[in-house]
Amino acid sequence: MSNGLAKKELLNLRRHAVAAKDTAYCPYSKFRVGAVLLTKVGAYIQGANVENAAYPVGTCAERVALGKAVTEGHRDFKAIAVATDISPPASPCGMCRQL
Repeated sequence: MSNGLAKKELLNLRRHAVAAKDTAYCPYSKFRVGAVLLTKVGAYIQGANVENAAYPVGTCAERVALGKAVTEGHRDFKAIAVATDISPPASPCGMCRQL
């Protein structure tokens, strides 16, 4: 276990975050971001960034995942993972850190 997560959970978080990144809609910046939330009941909820031509109206992957999770009835979360195409990976923006 690491940070209260089992190795399998960490591997699944990574796999789901990378898969979510592949669904990003970012025709302007080409900067793909995927996020996944792990709920307390073991569900993995994915989200990806969605851009709009009117910057900064786009929505971050973390907020997409959280919005999807909440509308599906989830309220308790265990972890979040974020994937990007850059190395080292980008950290969440200030707004997403406040969620």
